[in-house]
Amino acid sequence: MKRLTLILSFLFIYFSAFTQITLEGLVLLEDTNEPGIAVSILEEGTSNGTITEYDGTYKLEVKTLPVNLIFSYTGYISQTLTIEDKSPQEVILKMGDITICEIPMATDSRLLYTANYSKLNLEDLKIDNSVSLVSGMNTVPGIHIHSGALNTNRITIRGIGNRSQFSTAKIRAYLDEIPLTSGVGETTIEDIDMDMLDNIQIIKGPNVSNYGSGLGGSIIMQTQKIKRDFASTNFELGSYGLYRNSNSINIGTDRFTTRANYSFTGQEGYRENSEYKRHNFSLLNQFDYAENSQFNFLVNYIDLKSFIPSSLNEDDYLNEPTKAAFTWNKVKGFEDYTKLNVGASHNYGWNNWVNTTSIFGTFYDAYESRPFNILSENSRVLGARTKFNYNFETFQSVSFLKFGAEYFNEKYNWQTFRTYDGELGEHLSDNEERRSYYNIFAETDLEFVSNLTIELGINVNSTRYELEDFYTLDSIDISGNYKFNAIVSPRMGINYYWDEKGVSFYTQVSHGFNSPSLEETLNPDGTKNPDIQPEKGWNYEVGSRGDVLDRKLKYNASVYYMDVKDLLVAKRIALDQFQGTNAGSTSHFGIELDLKYDYSFGNQNLISPFINYHFANYKFNEFIDGDNDYSGNELTGAIPHKINAGIQVSSKMGLYGNILYQFIDQMPMRDDNSIYSDSYQLMNLKLGYKNVLAQNKLELDIYTGIRNIWDEKYASQILINAGSFGGNAPRYYYPGLPRNFYAGIQLKYYW
Repeated sequence: MKRLTLILSFLFIYFSAFTQITLEGLVLLEDTNEPGIAVSILEEGTSNGTITEYDGTYKLEVKTLPVNLIFSYTGYISQTLTIEDKSPQEVILKMGDITICEIPMATDSRLLYTANYSKLNLEDLKIDNSVSLVSGMNTVPGIHIHSGALNTNRITIRGIGNRSQFSTAKIRAYLDEIPLTSGVGETTIEDIDMDMLDNIQIIKGPNVSNYGSGLGGSIIMQTQKIKRDFASTNFELGSYGLYRNSNSINIGTDRFTTRANYSFTGQEGYRENSEYKRHNFSLLNQFDYAENSQFNFLVNYIDLKSFIPSSLNEDDYLNEPTKAAFTWNKVKGFEDYTKLNVGASHNYGWNNWVNTTSIFGTFYDAYESRPFNILSENSRVLGARTKFNYNFETFQSVSFLKFGAEYFNEKYNWQTFRTYDGELGEHLSDNEERRSYYNIFAETDLEFVSNLTIELGINVNSTRYELEDFYTLDSIDISGNYKFNAIVSPRMGINYYWDEKGVSFYTQVSHGFNSPSLEETLNPDGTKNPDIQPEKGWNYEVGSRGDVLDRKLKYNASVYYMDVKDLLVAKRIALDQFQGTNAGSTSHFGIELDLKYDYSFGNQNLISPFINYHFANYKFNEFIDGDNDYSGNELTGAIPHKINAGIQVSSKMGLYGNILYQFIDQMPMRDDNSIYSDSYQLMNLKLGYKNVLAQNKLELDIYTGIRNIWDEKYASQILINAGSFGGNAPRYYYPGLPRNFYAGIQLKYYW
């Protein structure tokens, strides 16, 4: 029955949609004869547009021919071309007399040649609904997001982050130039509203020096930079009381743009004690105040309250998945916080130099009611980044030099209180932490042979913690300073670009690390653990990417091996107490393959099937935990096989849709590999109608979707090594949603 449903769903979308016309081409820069990266392409008189990829190519869907396309790029003269047929176009942009600097892309285009990365545009992120980033990001091979609830997510990249208990760790994330990762390496991106984003770039492994050298990699979230004036509103409703409303306005001139967005997301929840409410407000400003200077300002405010159902034991998961964990339901556990991200950056260019300098701050206040205590915390982050780029003209073998530094300082206060069925009791602890680090980085590339590039990079990091214990009613004083030796992380990549075929081959070697959190540096009695060290690893990778078969087939393939030493393990020794230790080493061998084919026929139809596959063979090389030797076991929480497949279609009449299939293999839930989760398969369907009305001034988008069509019972998040206390069964499982529905409408008006 499932197979019949799959076949019928694919056929339904295939025959029910007629497509737009897909235009393709290549943009080159006249002065360097190199590809133009992120060149803006806009259909004249509309909001329909795109930007070029890292190799200068582009694809743009239009409704009719002929059509006028406007090509614009900072520092170059804009061109308007009339396109009369679908033959690929080659566009050469000429240098202008005035240079107005843009803030460079978060990931330098050259770095993308020798690193495995994925870029998700806003349309990719909204491949499902507009509420959560999880579905879109989970289509990327090598990455998996365990999602227990809208506010409970754990991102893993190539097995890094699997052992984090409740949050994302060991992966660095940025919103433009603002770090979203705390001083102890924890990251929260699920509270970022999707409508403020233009794209998300995911760099797998320690492959970019200028954003740190975290073992898991980096997630760079780019906000929208739109020149055209518009106002928009979006309403979305769904199962289990899901409601979302988002409103935006954008006002701009040639030199100044401001964009404001407010959204509310709420859900009653599938499970007991799972109500969710979130308010988001963002303000983006861009000011080109001089010929070679630009100022950007960002404000992002979040107000969230979410009740916590927590994980379930196997019996409740199978028979009563709507339940909340008994202890969490009894106290009506919840988290309630506000967060403010602010950042200001200045970009200045002179001769062959470009400097980008930014200052940023994050202000966070939270209150969390839990069965075992109540946590009150606040954080104040201040920091700065500066990057210098120099483009060489005199040395043919050296293309560019980038260097800079980042400084991060966080003051974190946390207190715990006794709880009386959710009511605040007396103090249990009172602490203040100072968390700081600096990164110094440099990158360059060398081209001794045509189309063959060698890239070199280095990152130097120093991390320091300072802790002051203000609680005096016990005999433990955990005050002290904790500093790790500076860590040097080099990287080298080699890329060969085959112009005639539109194919590149790359190989790279890179070093990364993850520092222990302050809590992991302490023993249970509060004394410093002098033996704890950052975990470090080397990543080795070969791969290829390109567009072949008349640029209809886009592929990305890679094979990698990561060797991680001094593995950090959080050993649970009490209900709310973990002890950190370096327990050995792991090996991460994997294969990633990503394919997408754009097939058009009759000048009216387009169908884009895609499939990606990730194979992961992750092992404990050496892992001794007390009297237990887990060496040779599979890495806990790692998914051996993951498949994403689907078909995307669109229509000249405005119809569009997609159908997505996902397979998740079983994974070990304990270090001794005694228990495995069940594998599962999910199928999602989305259909919509999008068109421009009122003389290209009003854009209408109506959509609806079904998630988990087969009504599969599955665990959307696993709590690895779950403990058993008081004779109760361990609680491993966060149940995923059964079949559910959503529908929405978006109106956007341009003037």
